[in-house]
Amino acid sequence: MKKKPLIGRIISYMAILIVLLAALLAVYAFSSYSILNDELQTEATGILDVYGGQLKSRVTQMDTALKNLLLQNQTKLLLLKSTEEAKRFYASQDIHNSISNAVQTDLSVNAFVVADNDYGICVDAAAKSLGYWDRTALREYTIACATSADIPKTWRFVTLGNRVYLCKMYVYRGRAAAAFTTVDDFLATVPRSDRDGQTLIVTDLEGRIAGFAGGALAANQVGLNLYTIQTQGTRAKPYVIAEGQALLHLRIRSVIVWNQTRIIMAVILAVIIITLIFGALIVRYIGREMVRPMESMTEDMRRMDSETDTLRIEGEYGTEEFTRLKDTFNRLMDTIIHLRIQTYEKRIELREMELKSIRLQLRPHFFLNAITTLSSLGSQGKEQEMKTYADALSRNIRYMFKSGFHTVPVREEIRHVENYFAMQECKYPGCIFHFTDLPQELEEWRIPQMVIQTFVENEYKYALSVDDVLTILIHVSLETLRGEEMLLIRIEDDGKGYPQDVLQYMNGNAPHPANDGERIGLWGIRRMMALMYEREDLIELANIEPHGCVNLIRVPRAPVHEYQEKSVWISA
Repeated sequence: MKKKPLIGRIISYMAILIVLLAALLAVYAFSSYSILNDELQTEATGILDVYGGQLKSRVTQMDTALKNLLLQNQTKLLLLKSTEEAKRFYASQDIHNSISNAVQTDLSVNAFVVADNDYGICVDAAAKSLGYWDRTALREYTIACATSADIPKTWRFVTLGNRVYLCKMYVYRGRAAAAFTTVDDFLATVPRSDRDGQTLIVTDLEGRIAGFAGGALAANQVGLNLYTIQTQGTRAKPYVIAEGQALLHLRIRSVIVWNQTRIIMAVILAVIIITLIFGALIVRYIGREMVRPMESMTEDMRRMDSETDTLRIEGEYGTEEFTRLKDTFNRLMDTIIHLRIQTYEKRIELREMELKSIRLQLRPHFFLNAITTLSSLGSQGKEQEMKTYADALSRNIRYMFKSGFHTVPVREEIRHVENYFAMQECKYPGCIFHFTDLPQELEEWRIPQMVIQTFVENEYKYALSVDDVLTILIHVSLETLRGEEMLLIRIEDDGKGYPQDVLQYMNGNAPHPANDGERIGLWGIRRMMALMYEREDLIELANIEPHGCVNLIRVPRAPVHEYQEKSVWISA
């Protein structure tokens, strides 16, 4: 079926638009208020879920902190009932130190209190926000609860002095251990947008207000029942934040928009009428001067999309403006094609230059360490070790500077690493145990030169201790990652492990520090692998418990980018 001309379609659309606009305005007038309330309700529910989830997580953290204190201090809590005064004293001091550290660590807890009724012992630790009388009230309350058998093991609200606390207490045989946080500080731990009209309210199950953040309530309303207070705005279903004993409510002040809506509707209607009048006057002009030439140009562009070899507009247009547009477009396409070719060539050139730069960084890194070792052996008078080390170093230099591609068979790299182990045995006799597992069928797999050497050298530099024997294991195997077969090189040691910042940037979870002069070898290898194979997931580092680390190096079958260095001959 043949489509209508664009002008005819425009006129038809305008007629339909008039009818639709009239119907939409009528519907809008009757539904705007309901829609606003629904949106506010949805917004309130979403905001409450976010804030409630954050506060519930805080409660979980505080509960965990209290349980950990009890578990870590079981023996000390038993000693509070010792018949020996010295044992009770030292136990109370240890408990005080433990809960003090816990208060400083968990900022959501205002105070921990431990009390024993038999000997009248009470130990507490509180945040700076609590004064002397606040701490006294907490101590007295905990001592009073130590002899009670009716204290629930759930979070609950407690009013002491002029403060309302969220409290959890464990009572057993005259001992009580409790965690307290003021409701105000508890609410302050939630990062809020502080939008006008938003109020967070914490209540118990009966609806008694324990605290709030926002402007919908007054301070003297704390303790009253929320459900009996007239508060303006929309509220969502309350969110349970503490073992069914604490609820979080949200109030969002409604916006009165009916008058504004009527004004907006009148303005929109006037604009529509004026637009339709002027639209009818210019439709004819648009059709003659713009629509027809545009359709012709669109057809040419559709042809360009299917014929990629001809990226030009060839049509003839009656107006001067469209003729200029055609010529400008054709010149622009010619320029873009030329620039794309230049950019691609430059990108390849820069990538090759960066690869060469990384290689030049890795080699001086090794040589400087080797020279330092020779100097150290010489100063110690170890002539035989110096000769052995120098022979091994010469073999390493011949390996590192020989001509060839950037990749080498893995057996050559392993042979180079074994020679490096011999060098280090001169420097650290009896301090290294190493084992290499290379299956014969994988010996010819090509890997970037110096990749294993750099990791082994790093382990010597950072993991070796003169007091312990360092064990290094190198295992080579095959692995399939995302459907691609790769060589997996696993290097393990039982040293100190990596700092967290090194793990972060080596695993691609953080940018490399610009001022990090250490670990340059590791970072250079990671960058070289990313450039050669155009992948960021080929190197993975992790620490091993209780100590040590594992380095996983994955090498695809062939690199995307590789270059051949000029020959450098070094005689023996």
